[in-house]
Amino acid sequence: MKRTSLLILGAMMFLCGSTAVAQVVDEDQEVTNRDSFYEVQNSNKAKKPFVYPYVRSADVVWQHRVWRVVDFREKMNQPFYYPQGDEGLQGRVNLFNVLDKAIKDGTIKVYADDEFTTEVDYAKLLESAGDKKLETKYRYNVDNMEEEYEEETYIAMNPMDVKSMRIKEDWYIDKQRSVRDVRIIGFSLIYMKARGEGEPAQPYPLGWICYNEPEVRNLLANAEMYNPKNDVERRSFDDVFVKRMFTSYIIRESNVPNRSVSEYLTGMDALFESQSIEEELFNMEQDMWEY
Repeated sequence: MKRTSLLILGAMMFLCGSTAVAQVVDEDQEVTNRDSFYEVQNSNKAKKPFVYPYVRSADVVWQHRVWRVVDFREKMNQPFYYPQGDEGLQGRVNLFNVLDKAIKDGTIKVYADDEFTTEVDYAKLLESAGDKKLETKYRYNVDNMEEEYEEETYIAMNPMDVKSMRIKEDWYIDKQRSVRDVRIIGFSLIYMKARGEGEPAQPYPLGWICYNEPEVRNLLANAEMYNPKNDVERRSFDDVFVKRMFTSYIIRESNVPNRSVSEYLTGMDALFESQSIEEELFNMEQDMWEY
C-alpha cells in the first residue's frame, strides 16, 4: 500500500513539473503564426520551374497542334478560379490575379494573338473589356425646374467573369524516347463580356501569354494554388500545367482551312467532334507500338 502511494505521488509530481515547464516555454515562445498549430517554415528561395527533356527536331516524327478550353466552373478546374479578391487566401491567389499583377508590373508580356508576334497594351485591353451604359439622371435647370438627362457610364470588367482559359499546344512523337508527349505553347484567359439584356455573354480573350518564356515559367512556378488532396503539399500553377491536372475539351485542330470546330458543327455534334480528336491523339500513341 505504501509503495502504491509513493508511485502515485511521484507521478503527480512529474506531471506538475512537466506542466510548469510547458507553461514557461509557452510564455517565452513568440507566436508568429496564429493560423496554424505549428510554425510553417517558408523558404524565401525562388522555386525553379520543371525542366522539360530536350527534343531534337530530327527526333520528332509526328506532330499535331490543337487548341482547347479549360472551363473554371468545372470542379477539377476551380483552383484556377478561386480564391477571388486581390488579397487571396493563405498565400494563394487565382490565376487571373497572378497574371494581372505581373503584366501590370511589366514582369511578363501579353500578345495580341497566339502567334506571339505583336505585343498589346494591356491597360487598353482591360478598358475595352469593360462596358458602357446610359443612365437616366436628374438635375435642376436655370428656372429651378427638375429635368432628366442621360449620361454614359463606364463599367469596368469584373474579374469574377474570367471563367475559362484557352490553351494552344503541340502533341508529338519523339522517336528518341519512344513516347508521345505534349508541350504547351501559350494560353489566354477568357472574359465573358455581357452584350445586352437577354443575350448570352460573349467570350473576350484577354491577350495571349507565351508559356515558354522564362519569366512566365518562373512566375507560374512560384504561385501556389490549392491542393484538394493535401493542405501541406502546395502545388504551383506550373505543376498543374506540367502534370495536366485539369479537364478540358478541344475547340480546334490544325487543318487545311484553319477553322475551329464551332465553324462547322454546333451543340452535341461539336462535342462529339472534340472527343473524336482526343481519340485520334490517343490512338496515335497506341498505333506506334507493335505487339
